[in-house]
Amino acid sequence: MPPIIEFTAPPLPHYIVSGSAVIPVGGKHPSRQNIGAFDLLVVEHGRLFIGEEGRDYEVTAGHALILRPDCYHYALEGCREDTLHHWLHFQLMGDWRVVEDEAYRHCGCSMTDKDVPGSISLPPFTATSYIVPLPQYTKLAQPQKIITLLNELVELNRNLHLDSVRLRQQALFQDVIVELSASSAPAGLPPQSACAEKAASYLREHSCESFSAQKLGESINFHPVYIARCMQKVFGCSPAVYLQRLRIEQAKLLLLQTDLTIERIAEQVGFNQAAYFTACFSKTEGMSPRKYRQRFTWNNE
Repeated sequence: MPPIIEFTAPPLPHYIVSGSAVIPVGGKHPSRQNIGAFDLLVVEHGRLFIGEEGRDYEVTAGHALILRPDCYHYALEGCREDTLHHWLHFQLMGDWRVVEDEAYRHCGCSMTDKDVPGSISLPPFTATSYIVPLPQYTKLAQPQKIITLLNELVELNRNLHLDSVRLRQQALFQDVIVELSASSAPAGLPPQSACAEKAASYLREHSCESFSAQKLGESINFHPVYIARCMQKVFGCSPAVYLQRLRIEQAKLLLLQTDLTIERIAEQVGFNQAAYFTACFSKTEGMSPRKYRQRFTWNNE
């Protein structure tokens, strides 16, 4: 199976240039190596025959192939019919890696401890990273939508001297990335990931309510012990710890965005006792809720 390209965002991928071309019968896609940018190919009609790193691809209508910037890609044979394809060069400005498709679908997600709410104390309103998967070769979920976006990108090239147009191109390109990523979604999550996701959704929806492992299990139809095992594997913590971290994150926003008392904030996010809230907050953030609020107050008393 073709591999998955995973990248960490932010920063978001950066659009460079794009276009479209018809390759006639017998024509070939050019062979290149180490071009320094990803090359997205989307076939509208016809087919391309391309190889990369020992993998052979027959890219037919409605399919997309991403050629890597650090590899050698080459034509396997000429086109058997006139082939209209769209191409787009882009760069991943942050970290990225290649994961074999089977490994990706087996684990179901790329969660690490840094993705767990509150696992790292960060300044308020800090952009936290997340993982985006892109299939290197895939049948597009909505090929016409991507083709329309690619055509719009090319149309904007005539006004590239305007900064506003460049910004518009970057925004359109992010829509392309979203569509590509959606095409990589497996038909169903692995059982452990599905259980953990259901539990996390339930805890977010009922974060202000008293926590009960039994009630959680009854609500999502899994045994509490299995839920705990799944959440530990996917999120790196138990349901109770996940909920506590979520509540702390909610409390941080209230401390900054409102003038509510510490006692009232504790109550709103689901803590029954203000003293226990203060103890949990201090353990997670390294300071009391009051000190946290004072850090961002103009007249720091």
